[in-house]
Amino acid sequence: MYKKFNKKRIAQVTGLALSAALIAPIAQAEVSGEIGVTNDYRFRGVSQTAGEFAVQAGIDYSMENGFFVGAWGSNVDFDDPEDENGANIEIDLYVGYAGAIGEEVEYDVTLLYYTYPGDDVSQDYLEGTIGFYFADLHAAYWYTNDYGGSDLDYHYTELNYSWGFAENWSLDLHVGYNFGDAPEDDMGTYVDYSIGVSTEVAGVGLSVAWLDNDIDSEYQFDAGSFRNDSTFLVSASYAF
Repeated sequence: MYKKFNKKRIAQVTGLALSAALIAPIAQAEVSGEIGVTNDYRFRGVSQTAGEFAVQAGIDYSMENGFFVGAWGSNVDFDDPEDENGANIEIDLYVGYAGAIGEEVEYDVTLLYYTYPGDDVSQDYLEGTIGFYFADLHAAYWYTNDYGGSDLDYHYTELNYSWGFAENWSLDLHVGYNFGDAPEDDMGTYVDYSIGVSTEVAGVGLSVAWLDNDIDSEYQFDAGSFRNDSTFLVSASYAF
Protein backbone atom coordinates (compact mmCIF):
# COMPACT_ATOMS: atom_id res chain seq x y z
CA MET A 1 0.00 0.00 0.00
CA TYR A 2 1.28 3.45 -0.90
CA LYS A 3 2.10 6.01 1.73
CA LYS A 4 -0.56 8.69 1.82
CA PHE A 5 -1.80 11.80 3.51
CA ASN A 6 -2.11 11.13 7.24
CA LYS A 7 -4.17 13.48 9.30
CA LYS A 8 -2.04 12.83 12.40
CA ARG A 9 -2.16 16.34 13.79
CA ILE A 10 -1.50 14.64 17.11
CA ALA A 11 2.02 13.95 15.90
CA GLN A 12 2.21 17.44 14.35
CA VAL A 13 3.73 16.14 11.14
CA THR A 14 1.30 18.18 9.18
CA GLY A 15 -1.89 15.77 6.70
CA LEU A 16 -5.21 11.44 3.96
CA ALA A 17 -10.15 7.96 0.16
CA LEU A 18 -14.14 7.81 -2.65
CA SER A 19 -15.15 7.50 -6.34
CA ALA A 20 -13.41 4.42 -7.79
CA ALA A 21 -12.91 3.01 -4.32
CA LEU A 22 -16.64 2.49 -3.91
CA ILE A 23 -17.00 0.29 -6.98
CA ALA A 24 -13.95 -1.89 -6.33
CA PRO A 25 -14.38 -5.25 -4.60
CA ILE A 26 -14.85 -4.84 -0.85
CA ALA A 27 -12.39 -7.67 -0.25
CA GLN A 28 -9.59 -5.36 -1.37
CA ALA A 29 -10.57 -2.59 1.03
CA GLU A 30 -8.50 -1.67 4.06
CA VAL A 31 -10.15 0.13 6.95
CA SER A 32 -7.92 1.73 9.57
CA GLY A 33 -8.37 4.22 12.34
CA GLU A 34 -6.71 6.04 15.18
CA ILE A 35 -7.72 7.59 18.48
CA GLY A 36 -5.49 9.80 20.56
CA VAL A 37 -5.04 12.52 23.12
CA THR A 38 -2.77 15.55 23.28
CA ASN A 39 -2.21 18.40 25.73
CA ASP A 40 -2.93 20.96 22.97
CA TYR A 41 -4.28 20.80 19.42
CA ARG A 42 -1.92 22.94 17.36
CA PHE A 43 -2.62 23.62 13.69
CA ARG A 44 0.29 25.28 11.88
CA GLY A 45 1.60 26.60 15.15
CA VAL A 46 -1.73 27.98 16.40
CA SER A 47 -3.80 26.35 19.15
CA GLN A 48 -7.30 25.23 18.24
CA THR A 49 -8.20 24.40 21.85
CA ALA A 50 -7.02 27.55 23.65
CA GLY A 51 -4.00 25.62 24.89
CA GLU A 52 -6.11 22.90 26.46
CA PHE A 53 -6.43 19.10 26.20
CA ALA A 54 -7.79 17.50 23.00
CA VAL A 55 -9.24 14.10 22.15
CA GLN A 56 -8.94 13.22 18.46
CA ALA A 57 -9.98 10.30 16.28
CA GLY A 58 -10.07 9.34 12.63
CA ILE A 59 -11.11 6.53 10.30
CA ASP A 60 -9.76 5.79 6.84
CA TYR A 61 -10.98 3.55 3.99
CA SER A 62 -8.23 2.77 1.46
CA MET A 63 -8.15 0.74 -1.75
CA GLU A 64 -5.27 -1.13 -3.37
CA ASN A 65 -5.79 1.05 -6.47
CA GLY A 66 -4.70 4.12 -4.49
CA PHE A 67 -7.99 5.85 -3.75
CA PHE A 68 -8.93 6.64 -0.15
CA VAL A 69 -11.64 8.42 1.83
CA GLY A 70 -11.95 9.20 5.49
CA ALA A 71 -12.94 11.45 8.35
CA TRP A 72 -11.13 12.98 11.32
CA GLY A 73 -12.39 14.90 14.34
CA SER A 74 -11.27 16.79 17.43
CA ASN A 75 -12.66 19.03 20.10
CA VAL A 76 -11.80 22.72 19.59
CA ASP A 77 -12.32 25.97 21.48
CA PHE A 78 -13.12 28.95 19.28
CA ASP A 79 -15.08 30.91 21.90
CA ASP A 80 -14.87 34.68 21.69
CA PRO A 81 -14.26 36.16 25.17
CA GLU A 82 -17.09 38.61 24.49
CA ASP A 83 -19.44 36.11 22.83
CA GLU A 84 -18.99 32.51 23.93
CA ASN A 85 -20.62 30.91 20.90
CA GLY A 86 -17.64 29.61 18.97
CA ALA A 87 -17.23 26.07 17.64
CA ASN A 88 -16.51 23.24 20.08
CA ILE A 89 -15.85 20.47 17.56
CA GLU A 90 -14.07 20.06 14.23
CA ILE A 91 -14.93 17.30 11.77
CA ASP A 92 -12.85 16.97 8.61
CA LEU A 93 -13.80 14.87 5.59
CA TYR A 94 -11.29 13.96 2.90
CA VAL A 95 -10.88 12.08 -0.37
CA GLY A 96 -7.71 11.46 -2.33
CA TYR A 97 -5.41 9.30 -4.38
CA ALA A 98 -1.93 7.95 -3.58
CA GLY A 99 0.55 6.65 -6.14
CA ALA A 100 4.21 6.41 -7.07
CA ILE A 101 6.64 8.00 -9.50
CA GLY A 102 9.17 5.32 -10.35
CA GLU A 103 10.46 3.25 -7.47
CA GLU A 104 11.74 5.99 -5.18
CA VAL A 105 9.07 8.69 -4.94
CA GLU A 106 5.50 8.33 -3.70
CA TYR A 107 2.81 11.01 -3.68
CA ASP A 108 -0.73 11.80 -2.64
CA VAL A 109 -3.33 14.31 -3.85
CA THR A 110 -6.10 15.08 -1.36
CA LEU A 111 -9.16 17.30 -1.04
CA LEU A 112 -10.31 18.10 2.51
CA TYR A 113 -13.48 19.72 3.83
CA TYR A 114 -13.06 21.28 7.28
CA THR A 115 -16.35 21.65 9.19
CA TYR A 116 -17.16 23.22 12.57
CA PRO A 117 -20.66 22.15 13.69
CA GLY A 118 -22.38 24.52 16.11
CA ASP A 119 -20.41 27.63 15.17
CA ASP A 120 -22.60 30.74 14.95
CA VAL A 121 -20.68 31.95 11.91
CA SER A 122 -19.70 29.22 9.42
CA GLN A 123 -15.96 28.69 9.11
CA ASP A 124 -16.27 25.59 6.89
CA TYR A 125 -13.93 25.48 3.92
CA LEU A 126 -12.27 23.28 1.30
CA GLU A 127 -8.52 22.79 1.01
CA GLY A 128 -6.41 20.81 -1.42
CA THR A 129 -2.96 19.35 -0.88
CA ILE A 130 -0.28 17.47 -2.77
CA GLY A 131 2.47 15.64 -0.94
CA PHE A 132 5.65 13.81 -1.94
CA TYR A 133 7.57 11.13 -0.01
CA PHE A 134 11.19 10.19 -0.58
CA ALA A 135 12.88 7.94 1.97
CA ASP A 136 12.42 9.71 5.31
CA LEU A 137 11.48 13.07 3.77
CA HIS A 138 7.95 14.37 3.24
CA ALA A 139 7.18 17.63 1.44
CA ALA A 140 3.69 19.05 0.87
CA TYR A 141 1.84 22.08 -0.45
CA TRP A 142 -1.64 23.10 0.76
CA TYR A 143 -4.02 25.66 -0.76
CA THR A 144 -7.48 27.08 -0.12
CA ASN A 145 -9.18 30.13 -1.62
CA ASP A 146 -11.61 30.48 1.30
CA TYR A 147 -9.72 29.95 4.57
CA GLY A 148 -12.14 29.70 7.49
CA GLY A 149 -14.97 30.99 5.29
CA SER A 150 -13.17 34.32 4.93
CA ASP A 151 -13.01 34.34 1.09
CA LEU A 152 -9.24 34.82 1.47
CA ASP A 153 -6.58 32.46 0.12
CA TYR A 154 -4.10 30.57 2.29
CA HIS A 155 -0.95 28.79 1.10
CA TYR A 156 1.07 26.41 3.25
CA THR A 157 4.27 24.56 2.37
CA GLU A 158 5.95 22.11 4.71
CA LEU A 159 8.96 19.83 4.95
CA ASN A 160 9.18 16.95 7.41
CA TYR A 161 12.01 14.57 8.22
CA SER A 162 11.93 11.52 10.46
CA TRP A 163 15.19 9.82 11.46
CA GLY A 164 15.19 6.45 13.18
CA PHE A 165 18.10 6.90 15.58
CA ALA A 166 17.38 3.75 17.63
CA GLU A 167 15.11 0.74 17.49
CA ASN A 168 11.50 1.96 17.63
CA TRP A 169 12.59 5.58 18.18
CA SER A 170 12.65 8.49 15.73
CA LEU A 171 13.69 12.12 15.72
CA ASP A 172 10.98 14.19 13.99
CA LEU A 173 11.67 17.57 12.39
CA HIS A 174 9.10 19.88 10.82
CA VAL A 175 9.10 23.32 9.23
CA GLY A 176 6.16 25.05 7.56
CA TYR A 177 5.68 28.37 5.78
CA ASN A 178 2.32 30.19 6.04
CA PHE A 179 1.53 32.82 3.41
CA GLY A 180 -1.33 34.30 1.38
CA ASP A 181 -4.09 36.86 1.91
CA ALA A 182 -5.56 35.14 5.00
CA PRO A 183 -2.39 35.08 7.12
CA GLU A 184 -1.40 38.54 5.89
CA ASP A 185 -4.82 39.82 7.01
CA ASP A 186 -4.40 38.24 10.45
CA MET A 187 -0.88 37.83 11.91
CA GLY A 188 1.24 38.12 8.80
CA THR A 189 3.36 35.63 6.89
CA TYR A 190 5.18 33.32 9.27
CA VAL A 191 7.15 30.09 9.73
CA ASP A 192 6.23 27.37 12.20
CA TYR A 193 8.61 24.60 13.19
CA SER A 194 9.03 21.73 15.63
CA ILE A 195 11.49 19.14 16.84
CA GLY A 196 10.49 16.02 18.73
CA VAL A 197 10.93 12.35 19.40
CA SER A 198 8.42 9.54 18.99
CA THR A 199 8.19 5.86 19.84
CA GLU A 200 5.68 3.06 20.34
CA VAL A 201 5.02 1.14 23.55
CA ALA A 202 2.60 -1.80 23.66
CA GLY A 203 0.90 -0.59 20.47
CA VAL A 204 0.52 3.00 21.69
CA GLY A 205 2.32 5.74 19.79
CA LEU A 206 3.95 8.34 22.03
CA SER A 207 5.52 11.65 21.05
CA VAL A 208 6.98 14.74 22.66
CA ALA A 209 7.77 17.81 20.57
CA TRP A 210 8.81 21.43 21.00
CA LEU A 211 6.79 23.80 18.77
CA ASP A 212 7.62 27.40 17.95
CA ASN A 213 7.18 30.02 15.22
CA ASP A 214 8.42 33.42 14.12
CA ILE A 215 5.11 35.28 14.37
CA ASP A 216 5.74 38.94 15.14
CA SER A 217 5.59 39.68 18.86
CA GLU A 218 2.68 42.07 18.21
CA TYR A 219 0.57 39.05 17.27
CA GLN A 220 1.89 36.58 19.85
CA PHE A 221 -0.68 35.30 22.36
CA ASP A 222 0.17 33.07 25.31
CA ALA A 223 -3.40 32.49 26.53
CA GLY A 224 -6.96 32.17 25.25
CA SER A 225 -8.32 31.12 21.89
CA PHE A 226 -5.75 30.76 19.10
CA ARG A 227 -2.74 31.11 21.40
CA ASN A 228 0.44 30.77 19.35
CA ASP A 229 3.27 30.83 21.86
CA SER A 230 6.00 28.20 21.91
CA THR A 231 5.07 25.02 23.73
CA PHE A 232 5.80 21.39 24.44
CA LEU A 233 3.31 19.03 22.84
CA VAL A 234 2.83 15.63 24.47
CA SER A 235 0.67 13.11 22.61
CA ALA A 236 -0.44 9.48 22.70
CA SER A 237 -2.37 7.58 20.03
CA TYR A 238 -3.58 4.08 19.30
CA ALA A 239 -4.00 2.88 15.71
CA PHE A 240 -6.35 0.05 14.73
